[in-house]
Amino acid sequence: MPGPVFPKHEDDLTPELLTAVLSQERPGIRVEHVEVVEAIRAMSGQASTADRVILDLEYASGTASAGLPRRVILKTMLDVPHAPQVMYETEVRFYREIRPHVPFEAPIFFGALFDRESGHFGILLEDLRERGVSFAHVLSGTEVGQVRQLVGHLASLHAKYWESPALDHEFGWMARPGGGGMEEIFKHLLPNILNLLDAEPWRYAHLEGIGRSVQELHDDMLKIAAGPLESAPHTLLHGDTHIGNAYCLPDNSMGWLDFQLSLRGCYARDLTYLITTGLSIELRRAHERDLIDFYFQQLASHGVTVAIDGDAAWLLHRQAALWGLVIGWLTCPTANYGRAITEENIRRLAQIIIDLESLEVVPD
Repeated sequence: MPGPVFPKHEDDLTPELLTAVLSQERPGIRVEHVEVVEAIRAMSGQASTADRVILDLEYASGTASAGLPRRVILKTMLDVPHAPQVMYETEVRFYREIRPHVPFEAPIFFGALFDRESGHFGILLEDLRERGVSFAHVLSGTEVGQVRQLVGHLASLHAKYWESPALDHEFGWMARPGGGGMEEIFKHLLPNILNLLDAEPWRYAHLEGIGRSVQELHDDMLKIAAGPLESAPHTLLHGDTHIGNAYCLPDNSMGWLDFQLSLRGCYARDLTYLITTGLSIELRRAHERDLIDFYFQQLASHGVTVAIDGDAAWLLHRQAALWGLVIGWLTCPTANYGRAITEENIRRLAQIIIDLESLEVVPD
C-alpha cells in the first residue's frame, strides 16, 4: 500500500498528512488543525531549489506534542520540481539519518517524507525566525570571526567522519566527487551554463580575467573532481557551503542549513567554498591561509591526524576553487537570489581562481 505523499499545492495539506509525518519521530502525536500562513515559491529571490510553506499547527492534547512549536516550516516541492529529485532525496535522508549526529547548530528537524515514484518530498523544520535568526549572504558583511566559527563547524563534522568506515557502510548512497548522485548531473550542465550566460551577458564580464572558455572551465572542474578531490582523504561534507546557507543567532553563534548536496569527499570542497563566498575579496586574501591553518588545528583538537602538510593543503585550496564558480554559481539562475547576490558570488569566485592561479594546477 502506498504511503503518504506531500501534495503539489499548499491548500491540499491536511492534519492527517502532517500527523503521519510527525508520527515518525513522535508516535502518538495528532495534528488537529493546520493553517497555511505563507507559501514562498522557489526562484522568488527568497528560495532557490525548493519551496517553503510556513504553517501554524494545532495539536491534540497529550505528552506526544510536548515541546513542539506551533509554527513550523515545510520545505517541499509545489507545482513542479525545481531541481533533480536526487537533491530532495539527499536532504530528506540527511535530516533523518545524519542530522541527529551533526556536531553543530542546524535547524531542528521534526519529520520528512520522500516519494521516489513522484519525486515529491517534504521536510518539517523549525522556523528559525522564531529564534531571532538572521540569514547570511555575500552582501550581509559577514565578519572574519563568523566565518571562523563556520570553519570550526565544518572541522567538527569532517573530524567525526574522517576516513570513517561509515562513509561506505552507512552512507554508500551518497555521491563522491568523481560521480554518483548530483555529481553525475554536474558533468552535463554545460548547456545550462551557456544558456544563462547568453541570457545575461553581464556574467561574462566577470570571467574575462580568467582567460579560459566556459567549456574549458567546466572540463577543468571535472578533472579536479575526478582527480585530486576524489583521491584525497574523504569525509562527510555539507556539500554546498556558500555563505547563503549559513545563519546567525542573536548571540552571534553561527549555524548551517540546506543539505541537498551533501556527499562523501575531500574537505577542501567545503572549506574553500565557504572562505571564498563568506569574505570579501580583500578579507579573503588577508585571512585564507590563517583560516586553513585554523581548520587543521580544529581537526587535531578532535583527535584527527592528517597526512596533509601546508603545501598540500594550499594546493587543494587552489584546485577546489573551481567547483564553486562553475557549479555553485554559473549554474544558478539569477531569479533564485537576485542579481546583486548572484553577481557578487560570481565575482568572488572568479577572482580567487585568478588570485591563486588555479588553472595552473589542473591535472592533465
